Amino acid sequence: MRTPDFFVVGASKCGTTALCEYLAANPSVCFARTKEPHFYSDDFPGQKADEDFAAYWRRNFSFFDPASHVAIGDGSGTYYISSVAVSNILAANPAARFIYMVRDPVDMMASWHQHVQFGIGEPATLEELWETRKPVIREIDFRSELKAREHFWQYRALASLGTRLEEMKKIIPAEQLMVIVFDDFIRDPKTTYEKVLAFIGVPSDARTAFPQVNQARAQRSYMLGRLNTAMPRWLINAVREFKHLVGLTHVSMNILVKLNAKKIERPPLTEAFRQKLVAEFAPEVSLLETHLGRDLSAWRR
Repeated sequence: MRTPDFFVVGASKCGTTALCEYLAANPSVCFARTKEPHFYSDDFPGQKADEDFAAYWRRNFSFFDPASHVAIGDGSGTYYISSVAVSNILAANPAARFIYMVRDPVDMMASWHQHVQFGIGEPATLEELWETRKPVIREIDFRSELKAREHFWQYRALASLGTRLEEMKKIIPAEQLMVIVFDDFIRDPKTTYEKVLAFIGVPSDARTAFPQVNQARAQRSYMLGRLNTAMPRWLINAVREFKHLVGLTHVSMNILVKLNAKKIERPPLTEAFRQKLVAEFAPEVSLLETHLGRDLSAWRR
């Protein structure tokens, strides 16, 4: 057993699921079986899937083969917002490499809201929630006393991509941090993917197909959605143990989610609300420009 070599730490709705799936399919990469194990996010106990490192390794990396796998990886969306995850990872593996993906914060937040709508059947629009119903959405700092799921209502904090990058750069050595801009990833996924492989020290697998992953979805049935979100942790872990025992790697067993999903087009924000959010997140965009050394003025329109 050993600590993973690299981590896709976020940000949410910035292409992380697609990148993780591409990496998981690379024969030289041993990637976590579990989608987002959150093992190093001790301040997110509701999301952390495993109680100790032995369970984390067994349920995620027991198929590791030193003869074929060059690197071990984990992708978890709480790592970039956790106050302890990056430090925990570096304590376990000082040479760990980190991949952080960013996008226009307004688009990211709109996409996250659609993700929440699919996950729990939330009927309200982002504008309605922002203005009236969920004051926690506009919180900037994560509060330890919040219940686990309340963290994911903190849209403002989740989309503070420049602030999170600034915090990570304080503790991650420059040569161990790679930042990917979503626009670049969408425009040329192959080039981005090859750069990631070089960054983590993995040979190219000559991949040419980069299908779209994690498209906008809606629930077919609200009741099925509630049943899925109410699934107890013991049952989830039992399924993960089954996958370990029978040798399944990256096969989703969540049939409820698949049956209950239908693809949709994400509805656009009203122009007035969009401009309000553009102004709200302008400082975050400026921070990203400073740290990345590139012009992101298109994100201010």
